[in-house]
Amino acid sequence: MATDFGEKEREFIEGLKENTGRDLAEWMQAISSAQLAHRNDIIDWLRHEGLMFSKASWLERIHHNGGRPIYADAPKDAAPRRPARRRREATVLAPESIPVASQPTAPAAPKPPATAPITALRPAAPRLVLVPTAAPPVSSAAAKPGDIDIDTLLAKAKAYRPLAQHVLGKIRSVSPAAAVSALENAVSIGAPSPFAVLGISGKELRLHLALGAHPFDDRIRRGQAGGGVGKGEALSHMLVLTDARQIDAQFMELLSLAAKANG
Repeated sequence: MATDFGEKEREFIEGLKENTGRDLAEWMQAISSAQLAHRNDIIDWLRHEGLMFSKASWLERIHHNGGRPIYADAPKDAAPRRPARRRREATVLAPESIPVASQPTAPAAPKPPATAPITALRPAAPRLVLVPTAAPPVSSAAAKPGDIDIDTLLAKAKAYRPLAQHVLGKIRSVSPAAAVSALENAVSIGAPSPFAVLGISGKELRLHLALGAHPFDDRIRRGQAGGGVGKGEALSHMLVLTDARQIDAQFMELLSLAAKANG
């Protein structure tokens, strides 16, 4: 039976709000806000949001299509369908067409092997490296043996890499001019004294913020020694991040408070 992809897409879009809590427009806005450069990173981020791979892949394709459904304007007959199996038809020979044994027929000439068309390989897209625009690059004369770039550091986050990129994008949105630098296991934002430090690991992300006398609660914990800035130093508050749903209005308010207090 042929598959009507247009109908499947319509059912998928109509059920988004009920099944995921967001409609198509809200998902498109969320993906854009995540500021992820690569299609695989978008799919990974959507899977961390709770979507199955097939649904995450479909949302990514719609986003890549400018937020427009893939088959919205295609009639049913124009939607791609599974090719029907070719049936081998038996040819019935008339009696007079059956060759006589005494008159052998010449064997048919073999068909030349079909050659597959050579398709030019499309070069892989270059990997985007997150480079702070406000902070000048470290020159070779000033570089130290332990210096690493931010992209190498983010690789340590493993499955949390999309979340780490999302958090850094939000920090840059509240303080675009802040200097960003990579430490051994953290990204520091602000100079000479950072107002935020994002600790990187494959188990969780820890965002350390300078919030002064802001009260603590179950979400906003007291800063721990180290905090990515040194063994004996600590920023005042800390958030443990494992889910993109934690990046909400309260999170953005805390970022703004820390940036303004140390701006």
